[in-house]
Amino acid sequence: MGDVLRLRKPHPCGSHEWEVVRLGGDVGLRCRGCSHRILMDRPTLRRRALAFVGRGVPLDPAIERALYGDSMNSNPPTAE
Repeated sequence: MGDVLRLRKPHPCGSHEWEVVRLGGDVGLRCRGCSHRILMDRPTLRRRALAFVGRGVPLDPAIERALYGDSMNSNPPTAE
């Protein structure tokens, strides 16, 4: 979340850039020009996305562990 995308068609306010504010079955986007919020299904977003502008703030390590578990940082056991 927090990533910024550029879509093909401009919003009526004139901005092409949208910030990702929700992930799930639908993706929540907020216009960077006027802060209008929309929901868009993933296949439609893939078709309408033109470019990836920027990465959002990284997740807090505690949240990352809760979401993905310790498997990302664990070392495989060694045979003795």
